[in-house]
Amino acid sequence: MIILIFVLCIHYGLTTNQFSFGYDVGQYYSQIRIFEYTDYSDVKFLKFNIYAPTTLANWSITLNTDGQCNNYFPTIHFNLQYGAYPLIAPRNESFPETYISSRHDLMLTTFNRTISNGTVQLDNPLSGTWFAMIFVERPSINTKSKISTSNCNIYLTTWLDYQAIPVLLTLTIDRPLSIILSNNTTFVYTSYYTSTSNSRLLVLSNWSSNCDIIILARINGLPNSFQYDYRTICKNGLCSIEIDQLATFLWIYFRITVDNSTCLNTPLFGDMLIRSIDEINCIQSYPTRRIMYNYYYDFVYVPLHTNSSTHSIVFNRNNVSIYSYEFIVDEKNIGGTIHFDFETELKSLNSLNASVNILVCLSKNQPRRYHSCEMDYKLILKPNSLTVRSLPYPEMALWYLTLEYSCNDSTTECDNTTMVINFQILSSQCTRQKCGIYGICRIMTSQQNIFSTCTCVAGYRGYGCTDSTYSDVSRYLPSVLFLTLSNLMFIPAVIFALYNRLYIEALVYFFNMFFSTFYHACDQEIRRFCIFKYDGLQLSDFIGSYASFVITLITMSIIPRSIKVFLFMLGVLTCVVINSRDRFDNLQFIALIAITFGFTLVTWIVISIKKRRVQLTRKRLLCILLGLAFSITGIVLFAFFETDDTYWYIHSLWHMFMAISILFFLPQKKRQNIGRKSSIELNSNTTSNRSVGVVNDGAALPTTESNNQFDTTISIA
Repeated sequence: MIILIFVLCIHYGLTTNQFSFGYDVGQYYSQIRIFEYTDYSDVKFLKFNIYAPTTLANWSITLNTDGQCNNYFPTIHFNLQYGAYPLIAPRNESFPETYISSRHDLMLTTFNRTISNGTVQLDNPLSGTWFAMIFVERPSINTKSKISTSNCNIYLTTWLDYQAIPVLLTLTIDRPLSIILSNNTTFVYTSYYTSTSNSRLLVLSNWSSNCDIIILARINGLPNSFQYDYRTICKNGLCSIEIDQLATFLWIYFRITVDNSTCLNTPLFGDMLIRSIDEINCIQSYPTRRIMYNYYYDFVYVPLHTNSSTHSIVFNRNNVSIYSYEFIVDEKNIGGTIHFDFETELKSLNSLNASVNILVCLSKNQPRRYHSCEMDYKLILKPNSLTVRSLPYPEMALWYLTLEYSCNDSTTECDNTTMVINFQILSSQCTRQKCGIYGICRIMTSQQNIFSTCTCVAGYRGYGCTDSTYSDVSRYLPSVLFLTLSNLMFIPAVIFALYNRLYIEALVYFFNMFFSTFYHACDQEIRRFCIFKYDGLQLSDFIGSYASFVITLITMSIIPRSIKVFLFMLGVLTCVVINSRDRFDNLQFIALIAITFGFTLVTWIVISIKKRRVQLTRKRLLCILLGLAFSITGIVLFAFFETDDTYWYIHSLWHMFMAISILFFLPQKKRQNIGRKSSIELNSNTTSNRSVGVVNDGAALPTTESNNQFDTTISIA
């Protein structure tokens, strides 16, 4: 639930050295459940807006937990990114080779769960939209057992507050602005808002004193001594700043202060003037528009007044212009990937080996030439080449793709050489709607923030599922064979139950074997074989497993068979109910087994007290002990040694140990002759005929029944 609270309280300082400021309480997110990170589908994105310039922003964080959290102390990540979803690799995943993964204005923060209340502070943050990415750091890969991953839920509450600083002095083109510095006003903020058709800007400042005046400038944020885009010092009362071409609709903030505070003993008077510089060498930008297609983030940028998705430019000595294509990134496409596809063709009258290149720069907020471009955002296009670059989760801004011609050969070679470049700027989900061979592209929503992400399989990782460091593709065939064929160990248990006329037990074991086999055949990442829906197979497998435990324990009890049948139905229905509630709740499984085992134990004790001797023979007791040894071994393996990496063979051993233990737990039928202490069964349809009685050892309560025709006595040796 998101509660948006906007409060603006204007406070006028009583002393002259304080600014009036507003206090904004920003977005409030309450009780957001956060999960362990496997890929981006596990993260939560929260959106915050800073609507005015500020010197300090605080994100207050509160953590709450429920469940079994006593021994669970994970690391919580709270990452902030200006204008985009944070792009990081928490598990050191690699990005595809052609992807640009460097970011602007990204802050990474981690803290432990033991810190229930914390604060993340940003000095002089940029005004605009910030995104927080929160998740729980996963323990070392494939080392978590079922016990170590206790059922602990972590909830995060966070809210943003900041002090809004009003900047009352605004610069206008060719209009001087008067500024006064004194002991009461040690620094002054001014601002300028860029408009359309901006060229380079020149800021001039003139002061009445020879004291050093420091002027800092920053785009979209208040500058300070450590955060600024431009800086100059006015010596002898004069200084200037040249600002490169900027995109439209940007705020430039200036901070004017003195280097030596003693200069403020007397007021300092000055003025600032901003002018545009009309230069021949200014970069001409060409705006583009988006043509949308049928899917999220699926569109192409085309120049205005055209419908062609491919841009084509011919470079030669007669055309050495610098081309810059302007395209916008906003909330419509920050959750996808922008791709730049280049194809070059060299045409030369003399030589095809001329040293001709196209220099490319991708820049934010302003067009930049190759020599001033950021390292990760520059590119050299060779002749006759196909080149691709991609920008995942792009930052919101006006971006510029700048192209310039470069020829380092002799004049004759360059005069006779032409380079043709065709390129596209397009957007897509994930990596062009795909995630390699071992991944699935998904559209996710987190607190109303929509984004595309790859969910990888078979151990692959990374933004495009291209990191094969922990790939387990070679393990696929052994894994599926182990997990499915290990269920055949239930066949001896089924045959043994049929031989002893335990037909209900045999049916349950066959049910367990059948659905466990096909569930594991369906529960594969690479190739699946599903006889019906995965969720139905999983539910059937869990019910069969639970029922096998319950039915076996009830069969071991010493009660009449008619009561056992009733308890069989009760146990199976209970298994259906608790698995429908939550099939992954281990506590309910432990409780059910404990109750059933306790009931069986009580029947043994009660009958032993009534008969005044232990009802279990040595042979029967030995069988039960062997069954316990196998079952306990299987449970220990399942609970303490089964991890993501060992699942395929540890879980198979669990199947086998559980199936073998059934052979020792089930009671055997016992044939007894007339001359010995035996069970005698009278057939009501015949007279005076004696037959050999068949009972299950430990399966029936000793009783004495009588009617008007015959007496029947059943005893257990």
